[in-house]
Amino acid sequence: MIGLKSSGGGAHKVDDRDVRLKKLRRSLFLISSPAVFITFALPLRAEDLGASAVEIGLLYSLFTAAIFVVRPLAGVGLDLAGRKPLFLLAALSYLCANIAYALSENVAGLYAARLLHGFGLAIITITAATMAADITQAGKRSAAMGGNIAAQTRGGMAGGFVAFTLVGVAPALAWTVSFWIFSAVSLAALVFVWRAIPETRPAAIPDMEKQKSDKPPGYIRIFVVIFLAAFAAALIQPFYLIYLRARFDVELYMLAAAFLPMGVAWAILPGVLGRFADRFSRAAVMSSGLVFAGLCYPLAPLTGGFWPVISVFLAAAIGAVLVEITKNAWVADISDDNAMGRAFGLAALAAGAGAALGPVAGGVIYDAYGPDYLFYGAGAVFCASAVIAAALHPAGR
Repeated sequence: MIGLKSSGGGAHKVDDRDVRLKKLRRSLFLISSPAVFITFALPLRAEDLGASAVEIGLLYSLFTAAIFVVRPLAGVGLDLAGRKPLFLLAALSYLCANIAYALSENVAGLYAARLLHGFGLAIITITAATMAADITQAGKRSAAMGGNIAAQTRGGMAGGFVAFTLVGVAPALAWTVSFWIFSAVSLAALVFVWRAIPETRPAAIPDMEKQKSDKPPGYIRIFVVIFLAAFAAALIQPFYLIYLRARFDVELYMLAAAFLPMGVAWAILPGVLGRFADRFSRAAVMSSGLVFAGLCYPLAPLTGGFWPVISVFLAAAIGAVLVEITKNAWVADISDDNAMGRAFGLAALAAGAGAALGPVAGGVIYDAYGPDYLFYGAGAVFCASAVIAAALHPAGR
């Protein structure tokens, strides 16, 4: 829908789709405020509360399990109940999770908060992607998906700035005060979603049996590519900091500083590369991103110096961003409008399976062959998935 907006003495066209995308990203920015802080602070908070290593690991397992189970169900719900009810449910889950984090005085409280957090994240990720796909035309979907990712990253960095400032000023109170602040922000996000975010589901929803059953060539293989890409990334992710600390013997603040360029990259690159990626076929962009990541990661063990290695990871992030913004656009392209939620649910299931199996395989490789082979193995899987993606051109735009 195109409207007219006066500006001074004249008027210019305003695309209603752009307005809705901006509102969607504003809500994602607010909801994502705890994302960066929780990554660093959760294991430390759990340890302060007396959690064992096994109990800390269970915090992450519960989170992953919640995401893995809920996402496919959320995909069905998006098609049956609509997008906005699921978005509201996700925002409410984040509000409850932040309150639970703030009130947690024992490990059981952290478990409850973690389950709520995983439930909310599982819903918000595919709901935001589905709504962006509803709003945008096929030729602009990578840019739309990239904008979503950038908004979430920026929200997490803004929340992290506030929380880490509190850590420096009042470390004993930082956890509790930070999550009460995040709770207030989540409440504002919930109200904003309720009042400002419209329903985006296509108006006509046929019965389930009337859904079109024909799928484009390579439909299942796209989900195989998504699984392999997630698996390859998960081979490295859990051991990234361990590898840096063991190899370079650096302090914790240096490890934290290593995340800053990555955060900036994920805050800026998705929007920039999204506009670039829409000019080419999904298969070409996806396979290029996979190859780029696959060639960069094996360079890490061969590179000397802490910051040169960080530069290698930063370069690999370019490939990872291309993959991330393209996969959701590709899934939207091959899906029926009335079954898009379920398609995103299947894609999330494939990515979740890869993310769940990757750390296990990575642990085996790490113990049996050493950390260098994690990067070689991940590079091989990325390149193999690129071959599959390149062969799928007819299935995508």
